Amino acid sequence: MSTGLAKRLREGTWPLHAAAERAGVMPAMLRGALPALGFWQMQRNLLLVYQALEDGLAQQASHPLLAPLQLGPLARCAALQADLADGAGPDWHTALPPGGAAATAYANRLQALARHQPSALAAHAYVRYLGDLAGGQALRRVAQKAYGLHGEAGTRFFDFGPPAEVARLGQGLRTALDSLPLDDTAQQALVAEAQWAFAQHALLFEELAGP
Repeated sequence: MSTGLAKRLREGTWPLHAAAERAGVMPAMLRGALPALGFWQMQRNLLLVYQALEDGLAQQASHPLLAPLQLGPLARCAALQADLADGAGPDWHTALPPGGAAATAYANRLQALARHQPSALAAHAYVRYLGDLAGGQALRRVAQKAYGLHGEAGTRFFDFGPPAEVARLGQGLRTALDSLPLDDTAQQALVAEAQWAFAQHALLFEELAGP
């Protein structure tokens, strides 16, 4: 049984992770300077990605390499939908239609992986959920200040509970990844898929920034 996959994923993606955090709208988002419409459109586009990822994980729940990664409290679709209703109103589906070639291509890739290469979804679970856990609390504070949000309104996406629960969920996901019975070649394939995911995030953030 392979060990250390979570560490291998982190080390193999760190340069692309850092680049994605500097891409497109993200510097403005981190400073609290991204206009509200841009923020809500980003969340709408991310919902497209999460719907494809979480649908794929649910469809392949019995897959031996995905069964340990079932989401429970990590799932973000319902939280994102509630946030969008807070931020863009009950007609958010039409006010903020999913758009952008990068988000659409990302969702299409996840749907294809779910059908033909479901084990690769483990890499995307690593990229999204550990990233959410690591940065969610800080981004929640930025969003609350920048957009005048109070309580849980508009920021459920970033909320995984108190710090001890955030740490528990993160460690649980790392342990699940490390438990997957993968040889070196299969681990490297997941690292390559995670690298693609971070590069695609950079494209998504750049696209939101406009020309």
